[in-house]
Amino acid sequence: MNKIITNKIILQENPLKYLIVIPCVNREERNAINVIQQTFEGFDKSGLFQSNIDFKILLFESGSNDKSYLNFLITYQEKYPNKIFVIHSNLKHNGNSNTYRMFMYLHKIPKSQVDFIIWMDDDVFVCNKFIENADAWIKKYANFSMFSSLYVPYKSYPINKFTNIHHARTQDFYGTCCTVFKPEIIKYPLVQWHHKHHEMFQFNPDVRFRESIRKYFFHVQKICVCYPSLVQHMNIGSSIYKNKQQNKGHKCTNFIGTTIDPKFYENLN
Repeated sequence: MNKIITNKIILQENPLKYLIVIPCVNREERNAINVIQQTFEGFDKSGLFQSNIDFKILLFESGSNDKSYLNFLITYQEKYPNKIFVIHSNLKHNGNSNTYRMFMYLHKIPKSQVDFIIWMDDDVFVCNKFIENADAWIKKYANFSMFSSLYVPYKSYPINKFTNIHHARTQDFYGTCCTVFKPEIIKYPLVQWHHKHHEMFQFNPDVRFRESIRKYFFHVQKICVCYPSLVQHMNIGSSIYKNKQQNKGHKCTNFIGTTIDPKFYENLN
């Protein structure tokens, strides 16, 4: 636990290495709307690819029959080489099995190659200067809890005089639109992912992730979360729920907006 939670603030001038990991699927095959291209347009408009911060994007394609929905990525890969990679599967996966595959892949990456993992959905909006603000917030606060979130659709509570960090109850966490964790965390969901309780109640990936960690660290009652949220869930793709045209999604109420730069990197309390 001491390798995950510390009271150390990472100096802003210290460079970190990030992996942005995104499970994805051809949503049209599941009676939904493909919006991942809009997600990448938002990334680009936010200045993500122009940033000097060290990051790579890994997309975990879930074995869709038609993978042409990702053809738009060619333009980004040519424009921003060595930034975007697609990890394909020969098997057809649902959300749970594809996320488990993602954790299996991440577990094999040497820890020296990544400091923090940013787990995102393929249907999100991000604020202006997203990666710069995420980097600044992570350096200041991500060492303080088992995992963190820059997207907060659940209840959170202010901490004393601090304005850009809240506490949230660990058991309330859901929504992996922008979850931040260290590589050391990965082994816990890997071991517990297919726990009979998770299977019996058909838990979604976010709940399996949360409950797998809580099994080992049940005394950890709080996580640190960002305030305001730097990310918003589009709330479109959730209509794939059990292959039905119904909305089971969620949104946060404190998203700062796509055109606003909160400037955490300049003045983070």
